[in-house]
Amino acid sequence: MNLVGMCPTPAAPGVPSAPGAPAVPAGDGAARGGYILAEALDADPGATAPDVVLVAAGGEVPAALDARRILQREGIATRVVSMPCAAWFRQQSRAYRDTVLPPGAPATVSVGAGAAVGRYELLGAAAEHERGLLDHAGLTPERVAATARATLARAAGAPRAGERWPR
Repeated sequence: MNLVGMCPTPAAPGVPSAPGAPAVPAGDGAARGGYILAEALDADPGATAPDVVLVAAGGEVPAALDARRILQREGIATRVVSMPCAAWFRQQSRAYRDTVLPPGAPATVSVGAGAAVGRYELLGAAAEHERGLLDHAGLTPERVAATARATLARAAGAPRAGERWPR
């Protein structure tokens, strides 16, 4: 599959990719299509996956990083993944993809501002549902954090707003 032209060219190491976005690390993560930008700070060293994974790209990254700060203060171990190109990321080995997006993470939220990006396929149906919420509600760190909390609660079996607990 020819992936040339499908994704933006990654910024050079040390150069921000969008206003307010952090610099691309010196490694090859951006060239792989996705990488761990900020790891979860977890009080449980035995945890195999963070509680929440926030997936963002470009100008969405600052909102994801700020939401991570909010969630971490609440004791929710939160990883931020930068995914500038889902097509490139899909071409990586299963082991690499599982390292970045651990299958055991209870909640994964795609932080998107309306772009139709292939990362929704990678994250599953729950992320697709969250996409609509973030697109229409506004992309703020507080709303991203609220979406992450709600997704984590549903993963734990809590009912959605307006739903009753199963009897």
